[in-house]
Amino acid sequence: MVMIRSSGTDWGLLLLRLGFAAMLVGLHGWTRLLRAFHYTVHGQAWTFVGVVERLGFPVPGLFAVLSAMSESIAVVFVVLGIYTRPAAAVIAFNMAVATYNEASKADPWELPALYLLSALVMVLTGSGGLSLSARSGWLPRLRT
Repeated sequence: MVMIRSSGTDWGLLLLRLGFAAMLVGLHGWTRLLRAFHYTVHGQAWTFVGVVERLGFPVPGLFAVLSAMSESIAVVFVVLGIYTRPAAAVIAFNMAVATYNEASKADPWELPALYLLSALVMVLTGSGGLSLSARSGWLPRLRT
């Protein structure tokens, strides 16, 4: 049996990754991914595309789907600890736009801002020692 030595920082980053993922996917990502699926596959209307269009993004349908993927698929990379920094950067961009959108409407912006802050922490720190990228030799390591 191999002993895994981990620091308090490793455990803290694991807790951050798990909590972040559970909240983001559970509260937003899963529903948004399903709506994106129905929009792209079944051609169903999706009001979020209008929000993206009002924000000025070109090809709002594409950017709406990419936003949904950042809140679901990128989160899977974060929770597993593979390509954590690039995945967290994608999520951070998405949450920066969400924070701006909510604040500009005078809506509560604290939740997207907390997601943004958490994603930025993971961009800076990476996934820590309790991650697949730290424990696997088969994953190429990005700059840490």
